[in-house]
Amino acid sequence: ILKLQFLYFIDWGGGRGAFSQMGKTPEDENATIHVHSDKSQNSQTSNFIKTSKYEIWNFLPLNLLQQFGRISNQYFFVNMCVALIPGVSPISPITAIFPLVFVLTVGAAKDAYEDYHRHKDDKKWNSMAGKKSEDGTVLSGVVLEGQLDGSVPSSKIQVGDIIKIARGEQIRADVLLLSSSDTAEHNAYIETMQLDGETNAKVRQAAQTTENNITKNLTNELVTPASFQNVDLHVECVRPSANLHEWTGKLSYKNRSEGVNINQFLYRGSVLVSTQWAYGLVLYCGMETKMQKNNKPKPPKRGMLDRRLNTMLIYLLIIQGSIILLMCGLSVDFQNREIDDSWYIDYYLEQNSAAGTFGWRFLTYFILLSFMIPISLFVTIELTKTAQAKLMGWDPKMVTTLLDANGDKIGNPVGCDPRASDLNEQLAVVKYIFSDKTGTLTENRMAFHTGDIGSTDGWDAKGSGIEFEYIKKKTELLELLQRKNVKAPPLGVEGRSSDMIDNVMWYLMNLALCHELSILDDDKHKDTIMYQGASPDEVALAKVAQDNGVEFRSRTSGSMVISIMGTEFTYKILDTLAFTSKRKMMSIILQGPCENTANGLVPTKNACRFLLIKGADSSVMSFCNGAIVTEADEQGKEQKVKVATAKPDSWYTDSYYPRLHNTLSKLGSIGLRTLVLAYKPILDDAAYEEWHSGYIEAQKAVGAPREIAMEESWAKMEKNFFVCGCTAIEDKLQDKVPETVEHLIKAGIVIWMLTGDKQETAETIAGTARLIDKQTWQLCHLTAKLPTAYAEDVNLPQADRDARRMQLEAWLVGLADPIGPPPSWVTDAAASAFKAGQATGKGTFLSEALVNAKKAQSTGQNCAVVTDGATLGVLIPPGPAGIRREEAKDAVNKMWSDFIELSRIVNSGVLCRLTPEQKGQIVRVFQQTTGETALAIGDGSNDVPMINESFVGVGIMGLEGSQAVLASDYAIPRFKHLKRLLMVHGRYSLYRNSFCILFSFYKNLMLAAAQVYFSFLCGFSGQTLFDAWLLAFQNFAFTSLPPLLAGILEQDVDEDMAENKPELYMELREGLYFDKRAFVSWFGAAIYHPLAIFLLTYSTQLNDDVGNETGRTTDISTYGTLILSCQITTALFKIALHLRCWNWIQVAGIIASFLMFICFCLLYSAVEIFWGDSSFYYSMYYIMNDPKFWMWNLLFGAGMIGAIELPMLYLQKQFWPTKRDLAQKLATRENAFKTRFSQ
Repeated sequence: ILKLQFLYFIDWGGGRGAFSQMGKTPEDENATIHVHSDKSQNSQTSNFIKTSKYEIWNFLPLNLLQQFGRISNQYFFVNMCVALIPGVSPISPITAIFPLVFVLTVGAAKDAYEDYHRHKDDKKWNSMAGKKSEDGTVLSGVVLEGQLDGSVPSSKIQVGDIIKIARGEQIRADVLLLSSSDTAEHNAYIETMQLDGETNAKVRQAAQTTENNITKNLTNELVTPASFQNVDLHVECVRPSANLHEWTGKLSYKNRSEGVNINQFLYRGSVLVSTQWAYGLVLYCGMETKMQKNNKPKPPKRGMLDRRLNTMLIYLLIIQGSIILLMCGLSVDFQNREIDDSWYIDYYLEQNSAAGTFGWRFLTYFILLSFMIPISLFVTIELTKTAQAKLMGWDPKMVTTLLDANGDKIGNPVGCDPRASDLNEQLAVVKYIFSDKTGTLTENRMAFHTGDIGSTDGWDAKGSGIEFEYIKKKTELLELLQRKNVKAPPLGVEGRSSDMIDNVMWYLMNLALCHELSILDDDKHKDTIMYQGASPDEVALAKVAQDNGVEFRSRTSGSMVISIMGTEFTYKILDTLAFTSKRKMMSIILQGPCENTANGLVPTKNACRFLLIKGADSSVMSFCNGAIVTEADEQGKEQKVKVATAKPDSWYTDSYYPRLHNTLSKLGSIGLRTLVLAYKPILDDAAYEEWHSGYIEAQKAVGAPREIAMEESWAKMEKNFFVCGCTAIEDKLQDKVPETVEHLIKAGIVIWMLTGDKQETAETIAGTARLIDKQTWQLCHLTAKLPTAYAEDVNLPQADRDARRMQLEAWLVGLADPIGPPPSWVTDAAASAFKAGQATGKGTFLSEALVNAKKAQSTGQNCAVVTDGATLGVLIPPGPAGIRREEAKDAVNKMWSDFIELSRIVNSGVLCRLTPEQKGQIVRVFQQTTGETALAIGDGSNDVPMINESFVGVGIMGLEGSQAVLASDYAIPRFKHLKRLLMVHGRYSLYRNSFCILFSFYKNLMLAAAQVYFSFLCGFSGQTLFDAWLLAFQNFAFTSLPPLLAGILEQDVDEDMAENKPELYMELREGLYFDKRAFVSWFGAAIYHPLAIFLLTYSTQLNDDVGNETGRTTDISTYGTLILSCQITTALFKIALHLRCWNWIQVAGIIASFLMFICFCLLYSAVEIFWGDSSFYYSMYYIMNDPKFWMWNLLFGAGMIGAIELPMLYLQKQFWPTKRDLAQKLATRENAFKTRFSQ
């Protein structure tokens, strides 16, 4: 039984390794996998890659099984089986088999072609051997018995193998880095383009250990193949997963063990760059590598048209069944009435009883009316969607050049990348857009704008700090340091320094040292030091320090070098507490200045150990000395509260906090991203060593226990520090974002901006982007923060937790019902909580917001809602943690329903202080509740949850990697391209696919209707009106080319009009082109067109005046061919009438379809068939020799369409025009005016 957490245990004993999976007993906590040198004890784990679906021997059965998963193929298969029953089918069974075989063959050929390329890729990966130099020297391979073997193919690599990787080589398995050609630091650089699309080099470093206060590489001795002979290595690591950013384990070597993580992990598929060689231990092989686990296909999404098409098919099957039952009943009635009078068919009528006749006719008409379903439609739709996706990718108006954080071009210009063509038409019916802010609406190229530095010595009138505007004078702090002749870092002292210059230096050192940047090494920037890193914020902050005299110079695994006014200082890196979205901050512990000696870095006399920290104000200012936090009281009102556990800092509490709080609000109000900086001298060596030992042990933990232990260690260190100032970074909007947002709102799309920023910053950016307008819009601010006194706390005794839960549930019920009496279960202790909830509910909450929003809607005023993550945590089902009472759950559901009602009224929304998980939760619950199409757009890995949850996911090709792009259905270079993606490509896809579907059903329903009409003249015997082969080819060939070309090239309006007239988008979401009116129009035509043809040609049948040279008809198939020819001509004229974008390709397609029918008939008539029905032999030549054949085609093609369809279309445009019709009329007048004016 394998459950809970899975672990791998990997041991290396000098030989080949192999997996051994041990069974789990109920007493075990984890399943284990071991690797031993004795392979006989273990089953081997293969590195063989298989992404292909089929083999030669199983292709046919597996592919057929897959294709028959489609309901349409199942239907036609049943139809084929019924046609094979002797005496049932009115047509040759082969004509029922051929169309199905054709469709299955096309599908199989497509799958075989794709799988062939997968086989080629698999063969390439599995046969990949070690790298050799030009002279044949082995550069990489597997280490076996102390020797490097470069001949081992990739498929033979096993878990536990030691492999050497050469520069420029693709890594063939997931590997733990042990050593590299960088013998000082054992760093290795990899490029992960194949995994996440990123081209920048990522640094990896072999595991470090500290011995006698000296940090060194744990496995620095393992640098040759011989050094691995009889080596003893042991790795404990987590089960393989697809997460590219997380991995934990523990490496043991020579009685020492160290925690290892993603910084020591080399991915399969990545390329070793800027490093001559590296040795590693194989952790995961084959399908268990992160690369293969990320190759899983995304869950399929079905578009609106697909769902409606399925519904249409169900209705058609019901209609078909009803008609079949009617025909069967009429056949029995005919038999009962005519058995005595129709002596010439007595023999046939007496063959079956009434029940037998009913049964046989049911099967016969099932075959005959199966042509109501167009078998070619499903292939046509798939081809059109693929072509539409190609047109999106080729659109030159969606191509742009991307820039990096330094303003340099990134590669070649890029355009739209459709990754899921099945959702093309869904782009035309989007109701809600959920957008990230940073990198999606903004450039994500950060520029430092303003800073604030705390000061205790009366630097300014307020005596609390320095304000400087970097955008006006970049070197303001540099000039200050020059005047004060500062050339050294501040000293570590107990308490807050009273020297203003010390605060300035702590501020600048934070900018220069508290980051994870590296130096950019390229030919473009030889004359200056440039920085690169995952965070554009860090690059901008380091540049500020560089401009003001404190420059980050270099970095190794254990040290950082900065220059202060030209003098270099080296600091030893003791610990890095990486940023997490939960903490919203990062910190680094350094010691220095240090001197380089033979024994490594040695602290100087004035050295100290200190912590530098930066993060969101809500996090940093909650744990600093003298901390003050904002909490909601029992009445729901915010109040400032001193943190009881914080050490005192009277200057900060009394002087700097009020100023800093106001400064942050002002900076946020003008749309700047703010960070708070802090420092803490660590003077207690014993306390630090105790914490450090615990932190090292936490790093050694594996899986979930590691995360818990790390959070506890971070919490112990990241507290009681001194705030020294804040930074404000400007992230400018992308080009044409305001115009795009305004256009989308006018198109009736509700845009929600989801961000982790504070409310002031979010509102300002929203205003700049025209997402809201504080001057003219009605803004609804929702605030309902859960009072701390009612929140769930698992650390409290059970009795206290129960009391809190009662208060929480009472508060929720009061919040949802601000005017009602308290429920009977609310105790006296919880009554105050109920009243507090009602007080909040009466204030700036849902009831007031709904009233204001409805009032704004009635007056035509735009409206927007603004709220935060804390409030949404109360609103979104299932509500806050801990509630159990059904009344409280009902209250949450009621509030969410009110919020959804509000969201249907507003034009936009701003949701701030959200975590990535909340983003995904909001989109998921929103879609489930409203049933509308939601589109999520973002550029970073933190946007992946909402992109995955949304119906349509769009990724921005930004600077935060490619995770959002990889998770998306469509990727675009810039936010402004979303407008064209929806307004033009989404519109055209919906129109084209709707047109294709409706016409395909129209032409096939004409066939079925003619058969039904003919049944009234043939005694409901099931006699076919059309020749079997003509019937089969009409179903999937004769009239299939025009709808295919229309599905690719047709345009209902000019693309400029579609892109610039937002009102045209609204009617798409209301069902234009695929609503009941469209169904009635096309299906009605499919009924009366064949009826008119049948009745008007009936006189021809009676008079027998179309046919051979004697003027006599030959048989019923000749008459049927005449009707079929008229139907084809009518269908082609109808599609020509409805085409709105005439071009030579579509005209050629229409002409080619008619010629295909004529040519096939001539060829078919010229060949005498010796099996089946041979009555069609030479018939077409007789028919085509008669001028009346061409007159009938012209009459029904041009006459009926011109006399009936065209006037009806004219009347519709004149008296019931759509917005599209009005826009076309206006465009026609404008073009006429321009032409007249130019003349």
